[in-house]
Amino acid sequence: MRVLHLPLNIASQTSVTVRALRQIGVEARGIISSSHVIQSADGLEIVRIASRPMRQRLSDALRHLPRIFAAIRWADVLHWHYGTTALPFRLDLHWATLLRKPGLVEFWGSDIRIPEVEAADNPYYARIGSSYEYSRAESYAGSRRTQELFAKAGAACLISCNSLRPYIQSDLFPRPYFVRQRVWLPDFESALPDPARLRLVLAHSPSAPVAKGTPAVLAAVERLKARYNFDLQLIQNVPRAQALQIVRDADIFLDQFVLGGYGMAALEAMALAKPVVLYIKPSLVTQYPPDLPVVNANQDNLAEILEPLLTDGPRRRALGLRGRAYVERYHDASIAAPQLIGIYEELLAGGRS
Repeated sequence: MRVLHLPLNIASQTSVTVRALRQIGVEARGIISSSHVIQSADGLEIVRIASRPMRQRLSDALRHLPRIFAAIRWADVLHWHYGTTALPFRLDLHWATLLRKPGLVEFWGSDIRIPEVEAADNPYYARIGSSYEYSRAESYAGSRRTQELFAKAGAACLISCNSLRPYIQSDLFPRPYFVRQRVWLPDFESALPDPARLRLVLAHSPSAPVAKGTPAVLAAVERLKARYNFDLQLIQNVPRAQALQIVRDADIFLDQFVLGGYGMAALEAMALAKPVVLYIKPSLVTQYPPDLPVVNANQDNLAEILEPLLTDGPRRRALGLRGRAYVERYHDASIAAPQLIGIYEELLAGGRS
């Protein structure tokens, strides 16, 4: 089976998935149109296509179009990421449709998030305002348009977290596939926090400060620093290896406090055996496995929830152990790869779309 992944590497998931599929004998390729230092692009082909200005985008697309078209012709199945295409005017999707290639589109978040739906279920999202980094990307009309584009092309739909289910348009995708986010565990060796460490290190990645709730993190840290001995490391604009090293050296990882669920940053911290503090909105709590070991805090109680964790070394270590076990149990890419193969085989056999 030959599988082609296009066109983005959201949270390194394209790279992880391609490597996991190759490990079990699938001919998998990934072609991405951009890359960021915080991502792992291992195993991927990068064809840089500018998003703007349009003149540059068209020039880049013209240069790489033959390669992308040839790869689509080569593939038995296409796996699209983030509800978008590599080429302008969706030429790659149109080419795939013309060739009648079975396809799967995996949505990841702001590509289909519907603000009215999320705000009704999440007070912290409801109050973020226009400074939210993805405010222009998220709308009902945009979500509907994105989903219609791939549904009309005959693609099936895949999600990796139940937080996305409320946005899926049931008339377009009545039964979306589900495969959890994937972690390439060989990249992550456990680094349990030392319960006896005297000056703790907390880590937080404000990649999108409003979406991550960074102001609430800084406020909580400021309140606690007057009474406790710790440092806060902010992970910003550094290469992936350096970012992971900061998390590896930390005692506690503070993730996100707006969107109400865990993402890849939290999973990678757990894979490194770090206790993770984040916000999971009430409606999602029961939709995760019952052994989820994160410390659930929100913007209003973060300092109160974090304080006892600062003084309890054995608890930090126990959470680290449980976090690593959780990732191994539910998010190991080698477990997800056979699940994806089952979906690809169903699509090749003319299954649901």
